Amino acid sequence: MRSLSVVKLLAVGSVLPTAWSKVVSSNAQSPIQRREGAERALDGFPVPNPTESYWQDPPHRIANHRTTEELPTSQTFDYVIIGSGVSGASVAFKLLSRDPDLSILMLEARTAASAASGRNGGHCRAGSWKSVKRWIDSFGEDEGLKLGKMEQDSINDLRGFVKEFNVSSGWQDVESADLYWTKEAFVSAVEIVEYQRELEERRPDDVPQGNKRTVYAGQEARDYWGWPEILGAVTFSSHTQNPYLTVTTMLEQSLEMGLNLQTNTMALSLNQISGRKTSCGAKWEVETDRGTVKGKQVVLATNAYTNALHPGFASTGFLLPTRSQATAVHPEKDTSNNPVFLRSASYPDLHSGNNYIVVRAPGDPGAGDVIYGGSKQFSPTREQNITDDSVINSDIANNLHGVGRVVYGYKNWGETTAILKDWSGITCETPDGLPVVGAVPGEEGLWASICFNGHGMAWGFRSAEALVHMITEGEEPEWFPKPFRAQRAWEAR
Repeated sequence: MRSLSVVKLLAVGSVLPTAWSKVVSSNAQSPIQRREGAERALDGFPVPNPTESYWQDPPHRIANHRTTEELPTSQTFDYVIIGSGVSGASVAFKLLSRDPDLSILMLEARTAASAASGRNGGHCRAGSWKSVKRWIDSFGEDEGLKLGKMEQDSINDLRGFVKEFNVSSGWQDVESADLYWTKEAFVSAVEIVEYQRELEERRPDDVPQGNKRTVYAGQEARDYWGWPEILGAVTFSSHTQNPYLTVTTMLEQSLEMGLNLQTNTMALSLNQISGRKTSCGAKWEVETDRGTVKGKQVVLATNAYTNALHPGFASTGFLLPTRSQATAVHPEKDTSNNPVFLRSASYPDLHSGNNYIVVRAPGDPGAGDVIYGGSKQFSPTREQNITDDSVINSDIANNLHGVGRVVYGYKNWGETTAILKDWSGITCETPDGLPVVGAVPGEEGLWASICFNGHGMAWGFRSAEALVHMITEGEEPEWFPKPFRAQRAWEAR
C-alpha cells in the first residue's frame, strides 16, 4: 500500500511539504460541473476530485462498477438507494437478504464507498459510552439505555457480518481506551463509569452486553498503557479494520443478490410523483446527471450531502456538513514486538483535540502504520459547513503529523516520523449528536438513514436494520431509540 515516492521522513516540528500546504478558507466550497451538458455549480454535492484515502489505495475492483452499461431509466425499481457508504450498503444488503426478488438501484456520485465510509480512521468502537448520563437526562432512562445498547449491538452485528462472510478487511478485535491528560476530564469519566455500573446492577438486561470498562489511574495507567504522560485510562473492547473493504464487500454481497449499482452517477434532485397514476407504481423520480430513474420508494443514505439534494432537510438547519481529516504515518522504531502498538485509543481532552488512533496489525498490509484523525481545533471554523474533501487543511495536518511521537513518547516511537498520506472526508453532525433514521415527514415512500456524526461504523448497520423493519413491517422495532427519528429535524426547527 505504501508508495516510496510519497513517503517523507519528517522529524516532529518539520515544515509540511508544499504538496500538502494548501490552506483552506473558512467556508471552502468547490463547485462541481455537471457531467453532461452545460456547466452547473452544485454547491454542497460531492466534489469530483476528492483526496485519496489511505484505505482506498489501491481502489477496489468494484470502485467504478456499473451493473448495466446504460442507466435503467425505463424501469421502475422497488427501491432507489442514494449513497453507497456503510448506511446505503447495509440497507441494500438487509433488504435483499429478506427478499432477493426485490429490484434495487443504488446511485453513487463518485466511486463505490468513496465518501465518509472509505475515509475514516479505521475504528469500530463503542466510544459513545461517555454520553449515557446525558442521554438519560435528555430522553429518559428507557431511551438513554436503548441508545447505549444499540451502539454495542450494532458493532457486534457488523462484526458478525465480517466473520460470516470472511471479509478481508483486516478486522481486528483489540483493546481500546479513552485516555486522559487532565484531572477534570478523568474524574468526569470515572463518574460516568460508576454511573454505568449502577445501571448494570439495576437493569442488567437493558445495558450494553459484554464490554466491561476498566479504570486505571495515575502511575498504574501509565504503566499499563505505556503512554508516559497520561493521568488515567478507561479501557474496553474495540475493533479496527479497513472500513472501505468492509463496505465494498457488503456491496459485493448485494450485487450477487441482484443489486444494480451505478457509480459515478450523481443524484441531482428528487421529484415526488403525485396527482398522476403510473402503471408501474412509481412514486418518485430521481434526476441524475445521466438521466432520470424511477422508484416506488427512495432511501437517502446521503449523509452530509443530504442538504444539497433535499431542500426540506436543508431548511431545518439540523444537518451540519463538517470536514474531518486523517493522517497515516509510520514510527521510526520497530513496533512489531511492542504491545503498546496492538491497541487503539482516543483522548477526548488533550487540547480539545479529540484525536483517535488506530494501528495496523501485524500481517496486515501496512503493518505498523499508525492512523489518526481529529485536531479540528486548529481550524478557526472547526471545518464546519464544508463539503469539499478535495483539499487538506495544512494546520490540521501539521498537528496530526506530530501526534504519535507526543502521545507514545520517544522510547516507543523514536525520533522521526514517516508521513504516508493525508486525506479528508465529509461527515455530518446534528445538534444532539445522534443519527437521523426513519420516514421523511409528509413524503410517502421517502426514507433516510443519514448524519451519523462521524460514528457511522458504529451506528450504521443496526440503523439500517431498523429502517428496513420500518419499511417492511410498517412500524419501528421495539429496540429502536426514538431520539433517532427523522421528524425531530423539523421539530427542532
